[in-house]
Amino acid sequence: MYDTADYSYILPTHRLTVYIMGILLGYCLRYVGRNYPLKSGHLKLGWIVAIGFFYEAFIHPSKMGDIDYVYNASDAANYAAFAPIYWCIFFSWIIFVSYTGNGGVVSSLFSWKGFIVCTRLSYTFYLTQFPVFFYNVGSHRSALEYSFGLIVNIKEILAIIMVSVALTLAVEMPFNNIRTSFVKKSRRETESPTAAAAVGGDTESRRNR
Repeated sequence: MYDTADYSYILPTHRLTVYIMGILLGYCLRYVGRNYPLKSGHLKLGWIVAIGFFYEAFIHPSKMGDIDYVYNASDAANYAAFAPIYWCIFFSWIIFVSYTGNGGVVSSLFSWKGFIVCTRLSYTFYLTQFPVFFYNVGSHRSALEYSFGLIVNIKEILAIIMVSVALTLAVEMPFNNIRTSFVKKSRRETESPTAAAAVGGDTESRRNR
């Protein structure tokens, strides 16, 4: 089980597929641009396919959580291998139609400004959840009685949120600001010679006149 978790969550090579799909989506969005009209038939077909992938990624594997389910290696392998891809395709479609102005109600829902907070914390939340989970599991030296609190552990969730906020404010945001400053500086240095050359050329043309 631990080897499966290591391969699924830690090694970048085992998540390379969805990374590449994200890069391709970004290229596609840059190529088509905003306000890219889609025909009604294409839009319906896209939603049908996207919902099909959602079913395969979320609803179909839910049988593995049934109390009477008998472990099947093929089900586990298919879920680990294909569920991330199905999720990626589903959300890629939502991002595509929202960016191109074809999202409708779904686009308005996912454009809620309250999600900005979740966006800011998402990366650090992803990094901190597993250390907190593993610490809580490793700190227990006896069997626990099953309860709803084991599924939704409020203390655990609050700990993850607090650590995520601290990392975002103390590490991620400052480094993002530093990176932005360097990018802006390099752009100014690149644009300055070009602007100077343009001004010089304009001055020379006026003299020739």
